[in-house]
Amino acid sequence: MTMPIRMRGARGRAGFTLLEFAVTVLVAAAVSAFLLNRFDFYREQAEMAATRQLVGALRTALQVRAAQAQAKGETAALHALVDDNPMNWLAEKPGNYLGEFETPDPRKIGRTGWVFDARDKSLVYLLPNAESFTFGSARLLRFKVEFLRTPEQRTLSLALNQVSG
Repeated sequence: MTMPIRMRGARGRAGFTLLEFAVTVLVAAAVSAFLLNRFDFYREQAEMAATRQLVGALRTALQVRAAQAQAKGETAALHALVDDNPMNWLAEKPGNYLGEFETPDPRKIGRTGWVFDARDKSLVYLLPNAESFTFGSARLLRFKVEFLRTPEQRTLSLALNQVSG
């Protein structure tokens, strides 16, 4: 014997009810919100890591240039490093280097990235979201080449230090 096939009538159930659809949309929205929040967190962490990596590369380049100047006895070259744009020390400037500015205004520049403030000879990182991006305790990242001399040192040394913005 064969079983008869039942056909659905006009009133038969063929899809989602409105309640099932609403629950599905709510679950999808909750998962999307969670994933977007995590994506923003990881983007911020990657940006902080890239910033630290670049500052480390600049510090290394400064130490190499300072050692070269000291080895040659070129005190003037050592003093010139204090006023020089640190991005000039790199073989290749980073993609988010925006150039040199006299008193850079983040609102006018409108982009995230590194700028050299020619007025006070400092390297500034313009933050994408100053309220959420934390790099230590500062909201504005500003680095400057400074002379260091301790009482026991007879020679000058240079350092790329973070300064308050």
